[in-house]
Amino acid sequence: MKYNTQLTPLIIPEYGRHIHSMANSLLDIKDNEKRNQQAQVLINIMGNLNPHLRDVEEYKHKLWDHLFIMCNNKLEIDVPYEKPKIKKTAIKARINNTQGTVKNKHYGKLIIMLIKEAVKIKEKELRTHALEQVALQMKRSYLNWNQTNVQDLQIWSDLENFSEEKLDLDLTKIIPVFQPQTIRKKTFYKKSNRKHYSKK
Repeated sequence: MKYNTQLTPLIIPEYGRHIHSMANSLLDIKDNEKRNQQAQVLINIMGNLNPHLRDVEEYKHKLWDHLFIMCNNKLEIDVPYEKPKIKKTAIKARINNTQGTVKNKHYGKLIIMLIKEAVKIKEKELRTHALEQVALQMKRSYLNWNQTNVQDLQIWSDLENFSEEKLDLDLTKIIPVFQPQTIRKKTFYKKSNRKHYSKK
């Protein structure tokens, strides 16, 4: 099984991969008459995507242009329209990604920045406390993302991997995460303004 990322990119994605493959198969047909017939069949299939427009002259011209574009103007068939002129525009400059990439998106970019800043703390006790608080936030983020249980050892190992150095931490320490308890609302009974009179 091949993923779409491993296949050739679609020139006009609105038609889908099947229409593109049928358009490319026209290039392999050597008989001119048969190629013209198959091209007309493919135009009818493409026109079925918008049946209320397929009989409009401008829309037919548009379909033939799309067929030539999908075949990179290599298709030789008899049509009452001129081939479209395809201009390839080169990309001058790409926009740089200012946010960067995060390998573990469930932690987020700020967690990685916090770890790198916490590692720089020279005082050992304060450094350990800061890293433990970061580990607590990592576990919260993990649970919010996956909604499943997570092993504390996994959090500690991820913390060391992100810091890119060996940390003097107690890997057996339990990271407490307190889930917010839902408070049940009291049933509200509306008081009646009517006075209860006893029947005599």
